[in-house]
Amino acid sequence: MAGGASLMPAPAGPRDTDGSGGAVRSVARWGDTGRGYLYLAPVFAVLGLVVGWPLFEAARMSVHDVYLLSGRTQETFIGLENFRTFGRDANAPTYLLNTAIFVLGGMGGQFAVALLLAVLLSRRVTFAAFWRGLAIIPWAMPITVTALVWRWILNGQWGILNYVLYELGVVSEYVSWLSSQTWMWPSILIVNVWAGFPFMFVNLLSGLQGISPELYEAAQIDGAGPLRTFVRITLPLLRPVIAALLLLSTVVHLRDFATVWILTSGGPGIRSTTLSQLVYITSFRYFRMSYGAAIGIILMSFSLLFTVLYLRRVRFEV
Repeated sequence: MAGGASLMPAPAGPRDTDGSGGAVRSVARWGDTGRGYLYLAPVFAVLGLVVGWPLFEAARMSVHDVYLLSGRTQETFIGLENFRTFGRDANAPTYLLNTAIFVLGGMGGQFAVALLLAVLLSRRVTFAAFWRGLAIIPWAMPITVTALVWRWILNGQWGILNYVLYELGVVSEYVSWLSSQTWMWPSILIVNVWAGFPFMFVNLLSGLQGISPELYEAAQIDGAGPLRTFVRITLPLLRPVIAALLLLSTVVHLRDFATVWILTSGGPGIRSTTLSQLVYITSFRYFRMSYGAAIGIILMSFSLLFTVLYLRRVRFEV
């Protein structure tokens, strides 16, 4: 052939007829995967110790009869009787209603305040950095300190709020903010919102600053007003952040124990007792450990339910 080039195909290399090459690749791939799991083994061990084992013990205890004052050394298996006992409790609707009020009221109030401040402080305002730092201060305080300070402010006998309102002529007599059936829940929710809104505020402000200004300029050119721009541009772009924040807030409120307990100890009576307080009262005041564990499992089930619904919604949107 011209130029000494050959048109004959080059001889093929040895073929993998016994599948040994694929096996080698599989072993190599498994080696990389196994090495990764080996690196994560300490993390899994710690999670199993501090999360998995307590959950297992709570689930095991919830199906047994464990009463520390009974004098029995052996646990008796009773199946789902503890859960049936909660279902038959005449006060169960009150506990569930109190939990719903605390979760929905606290979450809604925190979100409303955080979104309003985030929108206002995302614009060019005087001393914006100062106001942003000031808004984060409640988040920096431990919830125990926050609740104790507010309990002093709202005290019905010598609280500073009553003193100021009385001196201004707003009230004719001191109000028992934390024991009044009318003002108890509004007072609790105000404390909860004040302590919790900074977390939402920081995340919403970060989300707002990530929105391109060109979108707002285009909307302004098209004649869209502030309200329409907020509804059509801001909220849709903030939807992933809002969804994640609402989920986290729901879980945090479901397990929140300190706020209500320090302010009212679940009272007066059971008017402010939520499921998280009920777990403590049942387990460590009446020493019915198995019944308290069952209530804890119910509380955890609500958190898992909201988490699963959120993850399914996110996967559907993606």
